[in-house]
Amino acid sequence: MAAIPLGAMLAASAAVSAVGAIQQGMAAQAQGKAAQDAANYNATLRQQQATLELQQSGAREEQARRGSRQLLGTQRAAIAQAGVGLGGSALDIMEQSADRAELDALTMRYEGDLRSKGLLAAAEGARYEGRVARAAGENAMKGAYLSAGASLLSAAGSYKYYSAGMPSSSLTTNAPTIGSSPGLTGYGRLGLRT
Repeated sequence: MAAIPLGAMLAASAAVSAVGAIQQGMAAQAQGKAAQDAANYNATLRQQQATLELQQSGAREEQARRGSRQLLGTQRAAIAQAGVGLGGSALDIMEQSADRAELDALTMRYEGDLRSKGLLAAAEGARYEGRVARAAGENAMKGAYLSAGASLLSAAGSYKYYSAGMPSSSLTTNAPTIGSSPGLTGYGRLGLRT
């Protein structure tokens, strides 16, 4: 069986290393894209929730206004039935009730706006996280190509060095073999008496 030259083994090792680096880069790139897709999906859901929150707060505000108009109408009817008239304290009570009802309706709108803006900010944050994950995957892929290139260049240099006729004595050690050890004179390679 012929021995495989050291340069060829180095080249093969570098090729395997380069392929492995590229595969790791491709996996990181795919993971980054998947993370961005998931983040964009979550962002879209949050945008939809924000829109829904605005619609619901608008509906709550309108319901509160209807309820306050109904309450004020009931108050007017009670005041008119009592024969008090719409002046003085009765007018003050009605104005105060109308002001409170308007404040309640505006508070509902404001709270809905705050929740909606929070959801929109969360959506933008998710998109940003997705862009960062995608960029990390792309950078990992670029790093993998650089690593693969470095492995191949290193192997090419080693191959050239070893194939240029490097002295064979540099590949061997000066360690004594079993048969050449001073204490084993007269013994064969395996240490058996000859």
